[in-house]
Amino acid sequence: MNHPTIPLDHHCSVIHYESTGIWALDKATGVLSHPNKERKKGKPARTLLNAEYNHDEECYTWDNKDGEQQKLYLVHRLDSPTSGVIIATSKLSTAHIIKDLFRTKEVHKTYFALIRPKGAIKEGIWKDHLKEKREDGKIRVWKGTGSVALTKASIERKKGGLYGLAMVRLQPLTGRTHQLRVQCALRGHSIIGDKSYGDFSFNRKISRATKIDRLCLHAGEIEFKLNVEGKSINFFADAPLPRSMGKLLI
Repeated sequence: MNHPTIPLDHHCSVIHYESTGIWALDKATGVLSHPNKERKKGKPARTLLNAEYNHDEECYTWDNKDGEQQKLYLVHRLDSPTSGVIIATSKLSTAHIIKDLFRTKEVHKTYFALIRPKGAIKEGIWKDHLKEKREDGKIRVWKGTGSVALTKASIERKKGGLYGLAMVRLQPLTGRTHQLRVQCALRGHSIIGDKSYGDFSFNRKISRATKIDRLCLHAGEIEFKLNVEGKSINFFADAPLPRSMGKLLI
């Protein structure tokens, strides 16, 4: 796979590059999709690219070896603790097209989550009304009278292994803040490593026993169709399950 050089974080990788300038990148856990507007003092946070970020244009900018300015536009985000597929494009016009696909729900995303089931896992469409609130400067989401959240859920791997974990396949049909994490927690199936909505004592037990301390939520697949530069593209990209998550299933 030939593609231009980009200053990607060394824990992240290129999954797929389309000649029209569409990129699928595999973001590591703990890496920000882009820098925060208000940077905190201390050690700089790790970001998807080691480059400046323009919040108004929603793109990374850097100079190549010939001194020419390069840009990479983000078309969506992943929370810092979540790993997996993230889409970007080298061209602003293409970024607008893909963002419109996200807005019209024509992008199909699949996540995989490790959970410790409390009772049976209900497959099918999960529907919840979620409400956002800010506590101590952080967004918290819980069941309320807010916007509806819809997710198609199925069992990818049944409960088992040393820690009695299961893996679920989650396909969000809406894009609410913290949607998958909250919907799992509401059903008693908190995602392993979730520091906001999880089973904190069990998370500590897992971390002490395995030295694995991460949110076990992974954006595994993304798919969409678009027409760009007179070319019809069926774009699909998948990121393999991280080794750290796989170890917990043994």
